[in-house]
Amino acid sequence: MKKIITLVLGFLFISNALFAQYKGVTFDYEKVVFGENQPLPAEAHIMLQGLVKPEISLIELDILDPKGKENRLPLYSNKWKRSKDNVKNIFLLPINFKLKGSSEYDVNIKYYTAVNKAEKDTLANMLNTYMFTYLEQVIIVNRNTLSLQQNERQIMRSLNGIIYKGLSMFRNRTDTDFEGFSDLIKFKLKQISNASLAKGKVLFQEEEKADAKIAYRDKLLSELRTMIRSELKQYMNLEWFKMIDNKYIDNYSTEKSRRTISIQAGFGGAYLSGTTSNLTIGASPFVGFAFPLSKRSSQSKVLNNLSVTFGVFLLDFQGANNTLVSGPIFKRPTYVGLSYKIFRFVHVNAGATFLEDSATAGQISGIGKRVYIRPFIGVSAQVDLWVDFSK
Repeated sequence: MKKIITLVLGFLFISNALFAQYKGVTFDYEKVVFGENQPLPAEAHIMLQGLVKPEISLIELDILDPKGKENRLPLYSNKWKRSKDNVKNIFLLPINFKLKGSSEYDVNIKYYTAVNKAEKDTLANMLNTYMFTYLEQVIIVNRNTLSLQQNERQIMRSLNGIIYKGLSMFRNRTDTDFEGFSDLIKFKLKQISNASLAKGKVLFQEEEKADAKIAYRDKLLSELRTMIRSELKQYMNLEWFKMIDNKYIDNYSTEKSRRTISIQAGFGGAYLSGTTSNLTIGASPFVGFAFPLSKRSSQSKVLNNLSVTFGVFLLDFQGANNTLVSGPIFKRPTYVGLSYKIFRFVHVNAGATFLEDSATAGQISGIGKRVYIRPFIGVSAQVDLWVDFSK
C-alpha cells in the first residue's frame, strides 16, 4: 500500500512540473515569422516575446481560424501594455490558448503608440462633427415643430455606431468599452420629436414670433449637442493608444500532434451490497488509462476536462461476511467510467465496476453469468506520456 501511495504522489509531482510551464516563442518583426520560421507549439500555453520599439506602448494579438469571413471574431486575443516605468525593448505576451496540432491559424499582431492630448482632442472633435452632421440630417425643422426621420432607438444605434467605428483603430489602457450613450440622450431626442416651436414665444418673450421659434429650436439642438459632447468627453478622458502598424500572418502551421497515453492512478470505492444500515463498500487503489472526449484545444471547457477511463483495482474487495470480491480477466475488479479534471492533474472518477467471486476470477467459461456490475467513485492523478512510434 505504501508503494502505491508513493507512486500516486510521484504522479502528482511530475504532473505539476509539466503543467506549470510555458513554451517560449520569439516573434521576428522584420521577417514576420516565429522563431526561425518554426511551427507554433501545439496543445500548450505559449509565452510570446519579441523586440519592440520605445514608442510602442501596447501590442494586441489575435489568433483566428484561417477560414472564414474577413470580419470573423478571433479565437483568442490578448494584449501587452507597457508599464509607466518600463523602457525595455522587449515584450512578453502569454498565449493561454492551446492550439490544435497539425493545424493552421491566422495571427494578427497590432502595434499601438500613445495618443497625446492634442491628438485626443482632435479625435473627439472629429467624432462630434460626424455625429452632429448626422443629426442635422435626421432632425427635420418644420414650420411649427421639429420631427425625426428615424425613431429614437435607430438614432441612438447610429450615434453609437459612429463611436464604435471611429475608435476601431484605438485602444485604451483600462480596456473600457464604450457602453453607448445614456438614456438622457434618448429622452432628449423624444423631447425634440414632440416639441412645439410655438412654446418659444413663452420662453423668449422679447423676440418676435418667428425669431422666438428659431431661438427655441436652437436651444433644444444646442442642449442635445452639449449632452452628447459631455458624455463623449467623459469616455475620452481615458489613456488612449492608436494603431500604427500590424503584422498579419496567414495560415501559420502548428506542430504535428503528438501521440500520448494518459495514465491515471488513484483510490476509489465501489458499492457492493446492503442498505444504509448494513452497507458494504469495497475500496482499493486503482490504475488505468484515460482517453479525452475532445482535443485539448476544444472551446468547450466541460469536454476539455472529461475523459473515458478504464482500468483495474489493485486489490480485491472485501465483501459481506469477509468474502473476497475480485473481477474477470485480470483477477482483479475492473472498471469503465468517466473522469473529470477538477484541478490541473487531479480528476474525479465515476463509473461501473465489473465484479465476480474471487474463487472463479479469471475463468472464461460462464463469465457472462458470474460477472455483475456495481457503481464506483474515486479520485485520481493523471499524467500524459508521449509515445514515439517512429523506428
